[in-house]
Amino acid sequence: MPTIKTTIAKPDYDKLVAMRKREGLPSVSALFLKKTIGLTDDMAASEIVRRALAAAQAKARGTTFRLRDLFPATTWERFPKGARLRAGRAFNARVSTATDGIRIGKKSASNHQMYSRG
Repeated sequence: MPTIKTTIAKPDYDKLVAMRKREGLPSVSALFLKKTIGLTDDMAASEIVRRALAAAQAKARGTTFRLRDLFPATTWERFPKGARLRAGRAFNARVSTATDGIRIGKKSASNHQMYSRG
């Protein structure tokens, strides 16, 4: 998959971050996609999974968490529901085939999939 990289001044980047937060998007990349070709739930879900994997890797070993626990509550709620659902399935699939120390646990009483950092 092609990657686009660019360098901008810090004040301009801060403006982009503020814009993506106002629009409830997970990243500046998602903002660009939405403004240019139209951000889909699939694209947003991919970005959620990418950020979640990084956050899960930063957790202490033995920590148990849900996907939504890897984000601040306000950030998680801003993601479109369809993107959150797709991200949940994609994160589970990614973790089930990876050897990066994240393990699938049992489901919670509220039917949320639990994970642990092994």
